[in-house]
Amino acid sequence: MTGTYKTKDIANKTGIPGNIVRKYSNLLEQHGYIIEKTGNSRTFTMADIRLLKDIHKRVSELDENAAEAVTTVLQGKPEDTIPVALQTVVPEQAMSPAKTHIAIYDDVNTTIREQNKKFEEFMNKLDTLAQLNEAIIHQNSTLISQNRQKDEKLDGLMQEVYVKESKQENMLCNLIDHVKQTESKQDEKIDNVLSQMYKKESKQDEKMNKLINHVYRQESSRDEQLMSLIREMQETKRMIAASKENTWVKTIKNIFRAKPERA
Repeated sequence: MTGTYKTKDIANKTGIPGNIVRKYSNLLEQHGYIIEKTGNSRTFTMADIRLLKDIHKRVSELDENAAEAVTTVLQGKPEDTIPVALQTVVPEQAMSPAKTHIAIYDDVNTTIREQNKKFEEFMNKLDTLAQLNEAIIHQNSTLISQNRQKDEKLDGLMQEVYVKESKQENMLCNLIDHVKQTESKQDEKIDNVLSQMYKKESKQDEKMNKLINHVYRQESSRDEQLMSLIREMQETKRMIAASKENTWVKTIKNIFRAKPERA
């Protein structure tokens, strides 16, 4: 159909979101405004678009309630621009057969509009669910992306930790090797010191044994010399005593020999 637009076309053309277009359309239909449909989709004319723009302008600029804005905009429109369903209806008793037919047609239209309204509400719910689903999908995508980034960061941190642990293990192995080498050298030095001390002690013991033997030999020699001296002294005394005894005997003998001669 030429000169008609769908909801998404109005959203692109006027900048009014699609859910807001559907909201204004529902309010207009509640007030009896007829919006043509092709199948289950509304088709808007340029007049409908201007009406929607006026409503949206009052809501956004004058901060009016959407229902109040719809009522105000419809009241301000000339009668020839408002569908028949919104115009004043005369009492049933004063209507001609043709008008009665029109009233019945209006009732049918009202029923159809109510059904369309329910269907539109159902479609609005579906649109809301679709929007929620899109939001959930977007949120899930964001979470997946964030989790992927976290996983990448975690992998990087794990790699850094692995590298640091490898370096620390290498440093620890080098330190252990150094300690072993140092301990080995220290053990070797200690063994050398102990060996030298043992050699010195052995030499000292040997010298001490020699000294003790020397002292012992000196003491033994001195004892022998002393015993020899004592024996010599005893022999000398004996000889002196014997000599004295012989001299005394000879003297006595000489005395006794001299006395007879004197007589």
